Amino acid sequence: MKNKQILQIGFLSICLLFLGIQTRGQVQFPRQGKIEFEKKLNIHKEIEGDSFYDSFKDKISKFQTTYFNLYFKDGKTLYEKGKDLNEKIMFWSDDETTDDIVYSDLDNGTFVKKQKVFEETFLISDSIRFIKWQITSETRDIAGFNCRKATGIILDSVYVIAFYTDQIPVSGGPLSYAKLPGMIMGIAIPRMNLTIMATKLEMIEPKPEKLVPPAPGRAKKANYAGVIDQLRKSSLSGWGSYGRKYLLKSLL
Repeated sequence: MKNKQILQIGFLSICLLFLGIQTRGQVQFPRQGKIEFEKKLNIHKEIEGDSFYDSFKDKISKFQTTYFNLYFKDGKTLYEKGKDLNEKIMFWSDDETTDDIVYSDLDNGTFVKKQKVFEETFLISDSIRFIKWQITSETRDIAGFNCRKATGIILDSVYVIAFYTDQIPVSGGPLSYAKLPGMIMGIAIPRMNLTIMATKLEMIEPKPEKLVPPAPGRAKKANYAGVIDQLRKSSLSGWGSYGRKYLLKSLL
């Protein structure tokens, strides 16, 4: 009787082990869905050293917060304005990027961005920005996903930190940041006092009309280099360090 019980227990253990292997083999990583991103600009850092704003610092919120959604499916992504906080910050302008739309075709390595800069609206079509990412061993949890840190340089001298997860096997991310071994769930740009971090993933199937390039309307068509050239020739050139910083923010 004892031998029979041992055999039964052994058989049950093998079945449970096989079931566990099968279950693990059936784990599905999301290849489509909607990710909410929270964009935070540290206003107190932005106004450091400004004698006018320093006198109002205790009356100004530390962060300006806006939300964006990233839809993804079949190697395509669309990044656009999310929920509206109706947040007004004393002495500070609204986030001018909230109406920007960025469509990326990850398989073809291209993006289309509809972007307003002052009174001009551009429709930028170009290759996805090349960044020589350096992947590190540092990790952190973002929106419930284990993410690995990577660093890179954009615009010749701007240091960028990205956190990506291979639990979402799509090499996209917010804005037009991409080409890491998984979805980028967080971006930090210290020089711009800016972070863009995922808050949640919704397992939905985006509608086909959500994953198409933005309509041009009256936007001026250009490539990335053309926009840089136009902005550098604009009145920004006479604004000193503020103008240079605004130019960089427009090109993130």
